[in-house]
This record gives sequence, structure tokens and C-alpha cells, in this order.
Amino acid sequence: MSSRQRLRIYYKCLIFSTLLIIFGAAMVLSSSSPYALQHTGDPFYYFKKHCLFLIPGLMLFYCFRNLHYEKLRKIAKLLVIVSVFFLILTLFIGTEVKGAKRSINFKFFNFQPSELAKFALIIYLAHFFARYEEEKKSKKVFIIPFVITGVMMSLLLLEPDFGSTVTIFAYVMGFLIVAGINWYIVAGALFSSVPAAVYLIFNKPYMWKRIVAFLWPEKDPLGVGYHVIQSLISIGSGGLLGVGLGRGRQKMEFLPEAHKDYVFAVIGEEFGFAGAVFVLVSFGVIIFTAMWMSRRIKDVFGRYLAFGISMYFGIQIFIHVGVTIKILPPKGTTLPFFSYGGSSLIVALAMLGVFFSLIRNAQLQGDEPELISEIL
Repeated sequence: MSSRQRLRIYYKCLIFSTLLIIFGAAMVLSSSSPYALQHTGDPFYYFKKHCLFLIPGLMLFYCFRNLHYEKLRKIAKLLVIVSVFFLILTLFIGTEVKGAKRSINFKFFNFQPSELAKFALIIYLAHFFARYEEEKKSKKVFIIPFVITGVMMSLLLLEPDFGSTVTIFAYVMGFLIVAGINWYIVAGALFSSVPAAVYLIFNKPYMWKRIVAFLWPEKDPLGVGYHVIQSLISIGSGGLLGVGLGRGRQKMEFLPEAHKDYVFAVIGEEFGFAGAVFVLVSFGVIIFTAMWMSRRIKDVFGRYLAFGISMYFGIQIFIHVGVTIKILPPKGTTLPFFSYGGSSLIVALAMLGVFFSLIRNAQLQGDEPELISEIL
């Protein structure tokens, strides 16, 4: 690949990333203003906090962009240890909201360790499977990522945070499949999770309510089915081009968590089908570029890391949009850059920085000697 082609990829991804960040900030303002006005008296409250979170997020983006991605291998294990420590700490000193402890309150910032755990696990799994391939290790070593993932999932279930648990499980399954691991191992891991899932559904009342809300929301339109119905109404109200930025009605206390878990519904209402497609296409450019790079990067760690980045954004978007349009059971999951949440925004920007480090530094098949890092 020539330097000109690499630059084209770099700037294409940079343009779409910038559009997502700017559009996301605008949607945080639009979706959160009614809720903020009612609960704080300031319609710009969440927007101002979002802008403040952008500062450390962009700083991390810049740092990871300029850091050669290979150096992440040195801190992969440390990241996992730190994330597990904070997950444990959350169970003891975490702030309880609606019966769940998912964040630690550091005065002006509620830190959500599950977001750090996602980032840490992607880096660690890329490092682990790269070592497995490079050193031709025995299949017995797979007990290590299974134990680490199992510990993280167990801690997340204790919070409880079922959405992050499923996300982390999807990460390890994705890496196992891409690594070409024997399908008996993959199938065994999948089937071993079935009893746990059945237990949670039938023994945790809130889990069963979500299944009911997904399958038969019309049976309890003012109860468990309320979120699903209001989300569909929001998207259906937008039509082709939407009602306009800031002019959506469903966020006026009809659509719960409009600035967090259902922000895609607000996008659909205010920008219509065209706006929703634009957001998905913009994310698609990043996801499919990362996937494309994962097949062409020469070094093993870079390949797995690119794949992990595509999974990080892809799974998060799939779950959020899937819940919003009712192809998945209700579950609170943020849409990167668009949902209000400092931890989610900062980690997403950090992961984006790693993605651009790959574009700048990774050796691709058919590369010319000059790297983009020498140009930019």
C-alpha cells in the first residue's frame, strides 16, 4: 500500500470520527435538555458535563494515537489487574442506583469500571492470542483468558450489569473464532453459558420482565413494555428526514433515559431514517476499516488488536440499536459518542486513538517503506 492510499484511509476515518463526535455532542444537548431542566433547572447541565468529559477523552485519544500500538502489550496484564480491582471496589463503595452498583463516585466524576474492563480485555485478548500464535503454545493455555473473562463476568453480574457481561462474553467468543480455535472449544464455551443464562432469566425478576417486555410489550404498555413502545414511537415519528434537531417530542418525559440508553431513538425522531443511516454508515466506516486492517496487518498483535477494535464498536452499536428498534431485549447500553456518560465517552475516545495508531504505524501487506507516522 502506498503512503497516499494510507493517508486517504487516515483522513477518511478522521473525518467520519470528527462528525460522530460533533453530532454526538449535539444529540447529548438535544436529548438531555428536557430531563436536565426538570431535574437540575439547567437545560445545558449534561451537555456541559459532556464537553468537560471530552477534554480528558481527547487527551487520551491524542496520547494513544501517538503511542505505537505495540507498546500496549507491555501494559495489557496491568490493565486487566487494575480493571478487576476497580470492579471489586465497586461492589463495596459503588454508588447504588436502582438497586445496582455500577459506578464509583469520585466527587465530580462517576467512574464506571465496566468501561475500563472492556478496553483492558480487548488489549489483553489481542496480546494473549498473538502470543499463542507466535509461540505455538498448547491449547491448555486457553484456561487463562477463560478464567480472566469469568472473573470479570462474575463481578459484573454481582453489580448487576448483564449488558456488560454479555459484551465481554462476546469479546472472548469473537477472539476464539477468529483465532481458528477448534469449534468444539467454542461450542463448549457457548453451551456452558446456557445454564447460567437460564438461571438468571428465571431467578432474577428484572431479567424475566425484560424478556416479557421484548416479546409482548403491548400486554403492559404502561409498565414493563413502556420503554420498548415509546422507543418505537420515537423512531416511527421521524419518517424519512425527521422533525428537526431539538424538536423531538418523545424525549419530553415520554421516552425514559433518552440521553443514555435510547439516544438512537431520538436520532431517528429528529433526523429520520436518513439521519439514522448516516450514523450507522459513519460507525461502519470505522468498524469495517478496522476489520479490513485485521486481515492485512503483518504483525499478529496488530491483526488481533484491529479485530478487537471492530468488535468494541460493533457490539456496542449492535446492542444499543438492537434494543432501540426491538430486535433485542431491553438493556441499558450506551451509543459511543452519542449517549451521555463520561466513562463511556473517555474509553471510546481512547479506543479510537488506538485505532488511529494502527493506521499510522501498522505494516500492511504490500506496504511501501515509508510509514504514515513519518508524515503526520
